[in-house]
Amino acid sequence: MTTRRGFLEAAAASCAGAALAGLPLGKLQAKEPKLAAQDLGGRLAFITGAGANVLAFGSPDGALLFDGGARAHSKALLQLAPQAVGAKRVHTLVNTHWHPEQTGSNETLGKLGLPIIAHENTRLWLARKYTIVDWAPKPFLALPKVAQPNKTFYTTDQLDFGGESIALGHLGQAHTDGDLYAYLPKANVLVAGGVVSSAGWPLMDWQTGGWIGGLVGAHDRLLKIANDGTRIVPADGPIIGRKQLQAQRDMYFQIFDRLVKQLVKGMGPEEAFQSGPAQEYEGQWGDSHAFVIAAFKSLWGHYAPDA
Repeated sequence: MTTRRGFLEAAAASCAGAALAGLPLGKLQAKEPKLAAQDLGGRLAFITGAGANVLAFGSPDGALLFDGGARAHSKALLQLAPQAVGAKRVHTLVNTHWHPEQTGSNETLGKLGLPIIAHENTRLWLARKYTIVDWAPKPFLALPKVAQPNKTFYTTDQLDFGGESIALGHLGQAHTDGDLYAYLPKANVLVAGGVVSSAGWPLMDWQTGGWIGGLVGAHDRLLKIANDGTRIVPADGPIIGRKQLQAQRDMYFQIFDRLVKQLVKGMGPEEAFQSGPAQEYEGQWGDSHAFVIAAFKSLWGHYAPDA
């Protein structure tokens, strides 16, 4: 798939109500699968089918959710997630970034007065109206105040929950400018959010601060945290290990290096794509056009061609 699974449906169901007709999503599934929870042990559950992956962690106080799915799936998710980890209710929500399939439960949980944790840049995007010209012709509207993250940080933070001291950290300008990771050391589980996809090319959201050089840097940060036994939870696709994460990092770096060389030669986005910077990876990852075009545009704010 050329962008992250479920983005079309999730964005349409968001407060923006964005109509994404014409978005190059050639392999996007017509329907989301039904929600399913995979038991990871230690009161952890990996939930799929909510528009994007969700990790739930149970405690006597309730369930901690890493991402809240798309708005269209929120009701079902908020019923399934606590049950899957032996909890009676949701206690806390973490948004790994601002995209609609991560923030679809914000309003429901915010109205209950529950903690919603995110990077400050994520809160800022959710608090304003803006237009993403490449893939959302209608503007995204600000979420109501009650649906915006109410606990934010800039660099790192720590969340003590269910006997875990969960490390939270900013991944820099990666696939947005508000991406965060969450690492549960006892469980050895690393939530990577939208920076990592094992289901196809990630969305390179350069218009909200993401860029391909930062995507490589974010992978480097994650690799420093992960070890050979770490289970890494991507925004889309199956859980992966450190070896797969390293392979993705190396792929993105190669594409990044090739695109910079094309940029400084004075090429435009389509010309750079025609040079085939990701061609050898398409057999595994699918059509690279949307990713390469967005990755090339993401360089504009960081590099300039020779005059």
